[in-house]
Amino acid sequence: MCADGAKDFGIADLLSRGMTNFAGWHTFRTSTAAMDLLFRPHRTGRAGAAFFLAAALACGTPTFAAEDDPIARLQSEYVRAVKPGEQAETHRELLAAVLRRVQRSHASDADFNALAAAASKVLAAVPAGTGEPAEVFRQATNAALRTLDNYSRYFDAQAHAQQRADATGRFVGLGIEVEAADGVVRIVAPMPGGPAERAGLRTGDLIVQVDGRSLQGVPLGDAITRMRGEAGTQVAIKVQRAGADPFDLSLTRDTIQRSLLRWRMEGDALVLRLSSFSGPVSDRLAEAVAAATAAHAPKGVVLDLRGNPGGLLREAIHVADAFLAQGEIASMRGRTPATQRTWEADAAQLLPGVPLVVLVDRRSASASELVAASLQAHGRATVIGQRSFGKGSVQTTYGLGEGLGAVKLTTALYYGPSGRHVNRQGVTPDVELLAAPPDNLLHPGAAASKPEAADAARMRVMQSRCGSHPSPTVAADAGLACALAYLQAGSDHAFAKAYAELAH
Repeated sequence: MCADGAKDFGIADLLSRGMTNFAGWHTFRTSTAAMDLLFRPHRTGRAGAAFFLAAALACGTPTFAAEDDPIARLQSEYVRAVKPGEQAETHRELLAAVLRRVQRSHASDADFNALAAAASKVLAAVPAGTGEPAEVFRQATNAALRTLDNYSRYFDAQAHAQQRADATGRFVGLGIEVEAADGVVRIVAPMPGGPAERAGLRTGDLIVQVDGRSLQGVPLGDAITRMRGEAGTQVAIKVQRAGADPFDLSLTRDTIQRSLLRWRMEGDALVLRLSSFSGPVSDRLAEAVAAATAAHAPKGVVLDLRGNPGGLLREAIHVADAFLAQGEIASMRGRTPATQRTWEADAAQLLPGVPLVVLVDRRSASASELVAASLQAHGRATVIGQRSFGKGSVQTTYGLGEGLGAVKLTTALYYGPSGRHVNRQGVTPDVELLAAPPDNLLHPGAAASKPEAADAARMRVMQSRCGSHPSPTVAADAGLACALAYLQAGSDHAFAKAYAELAH
């Protein structure tokens, strides 16, 4: 999630870990000054860079004798490795500034010996005086930041510009939401009106080649980069569809405006599909509810957060608040006053008393998990799906100055109303949807040797059992079919009687 400075909750962070992404990845920000600033990226020029360097080098950090200072030693190793000149001096100072920023702002106490050792290993591999200053800085800095957590990193100027552009929801690509699957790229959903949808690509199709190059074993982020390019240019892909021979397509890249929220009525149920929290999704939510209720008052609501990688902390708080009349929504805990906060719901509420289901899956992360955990803890919603991703941290992006990129650090952790931290645990659904029978049904003796977790789902359902639905769109989406069936059943007991494989 993103907070103060430019806090991140989202897709760009999760690319390297096999999470869902769009053909054009997105980073979602919060900032580092007050909470509102946490949601906006810094825009600093060279004067800003000078200030950043001076402040980082002069404030809030202990001083060392040169021989005892790991930062000074690292600077010396850097100077030895790179070509001399103005760029080398700039990045030498920037290296110290970044590491001291880590010292002041990271959510945990940094192990400077581990940081320095990781960077030193990179620098030692560069023959003396041969390294390009900016590239060596990037490699050494990221090696150091990787010792902190999975989300802290340095972006060079090009990557930072792409990150900021993608956060607007506009990108050039094929218009598909994708995930890593079976060593290649699986289409989660074509975006309405995009090149992929126009070409007839479907959910579940596998993209196995791009421009004649295999995607087997290629990291998801690299695969997405291959599909991106200039608007109007062609890209050739090979597609594998279940039950059919592989086929080739030539698509024209186009500018895509990602929709934050789509809604429709399925019978008496309002289905709200939130793709991310990267923009004013809470405003779109209010507009959708108003439009739906003006035509036909919903008797149930499905808040579909599947594949939603997160976004702005502020928007997650607003969306959860929209369905709560009182109580704690979430809290954030970091090392600085700006990263210590608790949010409470106000009395205003959308659709009070209307049954609510939140759909999640293993790709629901960050802001999605905050919303699901909060509504679940207050008993306002039944969470259905798979255990979510488990990203309960907030990142802040600090711009380093014109042409110098940015550094992103984990600056806080967030907690649900019960004080539970979802990091590495995820949100456990109340109703777990299974793609295959659980071990204790396939092998009756398994239950005794593998006891249920304390936070296990109340019931398990083979999602294929929910697939019968008069709407072809719903029938093709077993998860949504189960959510609608739960609302139709009206209670755990009635739903379990009809569908559950295992109920507690």
